[in-house]
Amino acid sequence: MDFKEVFKDFNPSKFVAFGCLFPLSILVSLKLNQTIDWPMWVLFIPLWVLNLIVIAGAITGSVVWCHHPEYRVERDGYNDYKAMLITVGMHLLLLMFELLLCDNVEAGGGKNMWVLIFTPLFFASPFAIAACIWGFKHDRSLELEIILSVNILLFIFIALRLDGIISWPWTAVFIPLWIVMCLPSIAVLYYFVWTLIYFRSTFPESDRRAHLVMAVIWIFVVLPFLTFQVLLAYKLDGINNSPWPSVFIPLHISLFALIIGTFGSKGGNKWWFGIRTDFCQFMLEKCPCMRLYGNISYNFPQKDDQNPVTSELHPNNQHIYGAAKKQSSGHVYVAAPGKRECTIPVLTIDLPD
Repeated sequence: MDFKEVFKDFNPSKFVAFGCLFPLSILVSLKLNQTIDWPMWVLFIPLWVLNLIVIAGAITGSVVWCHHPEYRVERDGYNDYKAMLITVGMHLLLLMFELLLCDNVEAGGGKNMWVLIFTPLFFASPFAIAACIWGFKHDRSLELEIILSVNILLFIFIALRLDGIISWPWTAVFIPLWIVMCLPSIAVLYYFVWTLIYFRSTFPESDRRAHLVMAVIWIFVVLPFLTFQVLLAYKLDGINNSPWPSVFIPLHISLFALIIGTFGSKGGNKWWFGIRTDFCQFMLEKCPCMRLYGNISYNFPQKDDQNPVTSELHPNNQHIYGAAKKQSSGHVYVAAPGKRECTIPVLTIDLPD
């Protein structure tokens, strides 16, 4: 088991976002099922935590940006900082929508018209379209902005349906969402086909394994999410009488798969909290104890393994190595027959073992 391979492409931003949405989906399903009777302000605690982390990270990054002008000459420094500000703007608009939503729901849904509640999303969608154009021009990946820009019709239909201005069934209200989900479905097919091509080619084993993992993750993201949309629409239309937790189970699976996928999704803005470096590199610098465990790969030998360098179980339950071995990543294994292994860790985990 190689921890370096697990964490080197870790995306902390997506991990925090999906890690907050996962408990929120569970709480919402329990609230709709009347299993819990918590107010919306308590129910949305995961979102308040997410917004707090985003705002705190942007403020810290802005302070570092202002106090250290020499950092601005770094490669892609301006683009990273602008991308962080765009993301913060999106989250502030979403925060306004969440506050209005909680206030209106707690008032019984009749305090304000739902069209007014969805106003922050109506403003966020054009802003997200402009952000997507900027990201495409500067080769930046802006996932949240893409989601907000392509779902503007969905926001309008939901607001009009909740206000009773239109009386369409929910399956018709979700038509923009069905159209949008065609793209992830194509992505699933793309990864599946490329996985088959890689496994029938002479590409390295690591590349074939990476494509297989990505294809499996996309399958467990898209298919359960499509199932959740169908179950939700049928539940709202009264066709499906299943309890709410059963309706939300596919969404839980999809969010959990997204959390697992953050360990290989790469990317991430380095200006959050002003760390200006890779997240794993930053954690290794701040937590020296992680250098040992982050730079070790574990190998469990088979019974028929006769390699003298492979660890064998000593009668005294000690691992014995027949020779000293220095690997390319900087690990130094000093071993002699009858003695324990001495490991000297290094700072970086970017270089392969």
